[in-house]
Amino acid sequence: MLLNLPPELIQLVLHHSTTSAFLQAAFSCRTIYTIASNCREVLLHHLGQIPGPNQGLLSLASKQLFQVLQRRASQQLYNAQFSANCTNFNFGTSILDVKASSLAPSDHLSLALVVRGQENVWLFRAENCRLQLKARLKPHRPQPGVVEVLRTAFDADDGLYVLQRFTPAVKEDSPDSEHPFVRQALQSCVRGQIYLVRYCLRSRHDPVRICTFPDHAEYEPRALAAAHRDTFAISWQDSREIDEYEVVLYNAQSASSSHGPSTAVEISYDSCVLIDGARQSSDNDMDVNTGLTRRHFTSERGPIIDLTFNDRSSQLLYYYRAQTLYGSFQRINMTSFPVQPTLHENSSLVQYSGSLRLLFSIAIPFYGTHATRAEEHGLSRCQWKYLAFGIATHRTEDWTVACLLKSEAVCSSRNCGHILNLERGRRFPDWTVVARLWGFQDSTNSLGCIVAASKRGTRIAIANWNVLYIWALQPDALIEQNANGFYPSSLQSSSSDMIELRPVVLPLDAVCFKLRFMDAEDELLAITDRGLMHWDLGPLGRGRRMAQQLAI
Repeated sequence: MLLNLPPELIQLVLHHSTTSAFLQAAFSCRTIYTIASNCREVLLHHLGQIPGPNQGLLSLASKQLFQVLQRRASQQLYNAQFSANCTNFNFGTSILDVKASSLAPSDHLSLALVVRGQENVWLFRAENCRLQLKARLKPHRPQPGVVEVLRTAFDADDGLYVLQRFTPAVKEDSPDSEHPFVRQALQSCVRGQIYLVRYCLRSRHDPVRICTFPDHAEYEPRALAAAHRDTFAISWQDSREIDEYEVVLYNAQSASSSHGPSTAVEISYDSCVLIDGARQSSDNDMDVNTGLTRRHFTSERGPIIDLTFNDRSSQLLYYYRAQTLYGSFQRINMTSFPVQPTLHENSSLVQYSGSLRLLFSIAIPFYGTHATRAEEHGLSRCQWKYLAFGIATHRTEDWTVACLLKSEAVCSSRNCGHILNLERGRRFPDWTVVARLWGFQDSTNSLGCIVAASKRGTRIAIANWNVLYIWALQPDALIEQNANGFYPSSLQSSSSDMIELRPVVLPLDAVCFKLRFMDAEDELLAITDRGLMHWDLGPLGRGRRMAQQLAI
């Protein structure tokens, strides 16, 4: 129908279309492509609507303008909901254990996958849109029995911690089963014995390290975090009294005995309780840093369902049920073990707009800058700026916003290490809203939203149950509050200085539990209840949906 119009009217329609619709129409047929790619006025109009620098555009020919528009549209993920490729890696009839599987930190491309009903841990490396099997980690049994993998976690020393449950196998009609000591042992291990194994991924010749937790025989592990070779933390919950839970920090000590010819060594450890849910539920103290009553981070939130070491293992971040970001944290000084840290709330009061101030939960920054400037009398100062994701809910009206916030600090260059450490950026108390992420919807399920940012900060993704939202960013422009005019006025809020960004929405057809970007800004992995998904948002995508069975 559009082709029945004269070229002048087609140009008018293209001028008043959105940039996404303009590009879709341009590639729908040769005639419209010729009109769209040669109409200079229309091209300049759409270039003014899409983020990017506008200097030097007037000197370009129409064909060059069209190429610039295509390149910018690709950077901003225009129409990626139609062009993104997705490969779903599965295990055939077997089901991926989403809680036991884990993704390595962003500096690595490794992932540990666990299949329900199997005792092995499969170590893969993700690269070039493929999964390469690197190793099969077998369990170490103290005797015949059944092993169930509960949690896995990578550490900073190229190691993998595997938390397992071992249930001994003794036949009921066996003569040994009638022995009173054997019977007592079996009764005490009805639910199995929890033990932890650490595999060294750097060298296959290093023995695995094993430890058990006899003082938590009646507890279930809810979360595992690994700092390095000797330090880890576990969130425990009593299997019968759900209001009794703990977070325990462990520091491995000497190795005592071995199982077999140097294949495994038992280790002892020192431990200290960081969070005691039963004790805190009766504690009416207040956190002096925030003025929030203790009820905000005790038994009303329940046990810790996930935890992460941060800032070179000097902090522990705690995640609670149905929350998107970590709800509280503790600073840990390992030089004075056992540690007795204070529990702090993850909250900052931030000016949102006009006279409205909101209490934001702010994630660890995903982007930062450092600059050194010379001043008078030969002195120089360093300026640090950080960009982070945060969410806030209005206390009375109960609406939620997701924003990007920045914080900055200045110090003497003589006292500056000049090395950017994003994990330290959250320590600053003052934050400024620089952008709002439109389209964000707060989670209404117990899982919460899953957040991931790309390595260079040009993408931020949020999985909400079975939907994936991805925003394209220009972090340098946002951290400087659009001082260079990278974002057009059409994306500027009418009531404040913040930029308003809108996402690409990708239906997953599966529930997402874990998410991270790969080294490429347009590639990310998602652990879902229907397998491992690899998404490619690059400009060469054709919207393919592929399935690949992993041979294990």
